[in-house]
Amino acid sequence: MRKSSLGRTLRYFARTVLCVTALFWFGFAMLSGAENDFEGILSNLPNTLPWLGFFVVVYMAFRWELLGGALVLSAGIASVFFFSAWTSPAVLLGISLPNIVAGAALVACGRLDPPSRDAGISGWRNKAP
Repeated sequence: MRKSSLGRTLRYFARTVLCVTALFWFGFAMLSGAENDFEGILSNLPNTLPWLGFFVVVYMAFRWELLGGALVLSAGIASVFFFSAWTSPAVLLGISLPNIVAGAALVACGRLDPPSRDAGISGWRNKAP
């Protein structure tokens, strides 16, 4: 089955947004409270644990678009309430909105281009040698 152009565009857009968002916030969490030396970065590593969890969700979104997209969408909606994002446009635009948009795009992509029956669990076709 041929994948649609819209589905492919949504997939690349959502994956790019997720990777950029996850890498930016992971780096920000790691370096924000660090001092000028390497010990400051090491002492600040516990702040990156939530973003490592987000990397797991991003991996799931790469592997299983519909499930991962639903998780990313749920995380984006939960972040609106957790961070009180409606009171701060920077938080809304920097954390919540990219996750909501990318999650919705992945859910739409998963509905537009579902994996074929012979694709297996990962969505990739098994090619015979």
